Amino acid sequence: MRRILSRLFVVPAIALAVLLLAPAPSANAHGETAQEAFLRMGTVSFWNVKFSATEVEQGEQLKVTGTAKILETWPEQLGEPELGFIGVVAPGPVVIIKERKINGAPAPHAIEVHKGGVYNFEITIAGRRPGRWHVHPIFGIHGAGSLLGPGQYIEVKESGKAFTNPVKLASGQVVDLEKVGMGDVAFWAVVWLVVGLVWLLYWIVPKRTVARLPVTSQIPLNTDGMEYGLITKRDHKAMNVIMAVTLVLLAGGWIYQARAYPEKMPQQVLRFEPEPVAMTPSFVQAKATEVRYDDATHTVTMIVDVKNTGTRPATLQGFTTTTLTFPTAGVAEPVDGRSMTVSPSPTVAPGQATKLTLTISDHVWREERLIPIGESRMQITGVLRFKDDAGAENFVTVQSFITSLSA
Repeated sequence: MRRILSRLFVVPAIALAVLLLAPAPSANAHGETAQEAFLRMGTVSFWNVKFSATEVEQGEQLKVTGTAKILETWPEQLGEPELGFIGVVAPGPVVIIKERKINGAPAPHAIEVHKGGVYNFEITIAGRRPGRWHVHPIFGIHGAGSLLGPGQYIEVKESGKAFTNPVKLASGQVVDLEKVGMGDVAFWAVVWLVVGLVWLLYWIVPKRTVARLPVTSQIPLNTDGMEYGLITKRDHKAMNVIMAVTLVLLAGGWIYQARAYPEKMPQQVLRFEPEPVAMTPSFVQAKATEVRYDDATHTVTMIVDVKNTGTRPATLQGFTTTTLTFPTAGVAEPVDGRSMTVSPSPTVAPGQATKLTLTISDHVWREERLIPIGESRMQITGVLRFKDDAGAENFVTVQSFITSLSA
């Protein structure tokens, strides 16, 4: 009987150990579908995101460019967007940012932002760790969190030599950020580990503080337990010695850093509001009045009232929501195999007011949980891209609740 019971416990234990020790597969995304649909669609929209290369060697650079807009439909529950940061996200330090420009200006830190703001970004990154990595541009808003832009797999190949990240200091010295100060970090980490272990082992090995917790827990908080023989005068002296050693190490470390790094620069806080993007004067007005969703065919149908207030014909080029773009069929090339149909015609004559019916059939609505079925805000938000025959473009934000839902 005992053998049977032991086998019942041993076999699952071995299986669990094998499962825990097995290497975990790498993630293929960054959890963007875990965010609520209204957050992804109604906060920040990305378009024209491009990666200058999909394969680089270690140290080789590539550029991530595109446009991000903080939509006018920013949810009031998140508070007013005032401070933001545009960067990239990857599975660990596999790439590094070398340079970042927002609306043409260098932007090493956060920037001041506002609803309706349009930000053209250019981020130069370099491959650091060999492998195939999923990289996204990201727009972080202080107090609200980060929103991801369209991602791209980047293949970083070994260059045959160690990766370096040289930078010139204020003193004129050139150092490699991959190695600078690592000796000091390792030294002080070992020193403080030893001090901590001496203190910890002193109270664990010869003392009863841990070995006899039921006894220790009965001693009042505001006593050192001397009358119980738990802590002695010798212990007080030992702790005074450890404290003295700690103070000496702190003083020695301060003197060392003052001599080793005589020239210092305070951490910089460079925040500014980028110059507004030169926008084409508005020549189109658009408002979504109705949205229907058919779950059986994964089809979104949007009715939009459009008025061309310009002097040239305007054509609807596509619809962008969250990280997805649906170009108009017959007008622009599909993006990742996605497109939409527009009826009666995607072109609106000057002065004309009409209703356009946008039809988008794609499994992505279900796969990325963009139709918020079962959530408190069943709505769709996105940006319509119009272009006239002179090449001028308008980007109009539209939003509507889902007025009809069929399974």
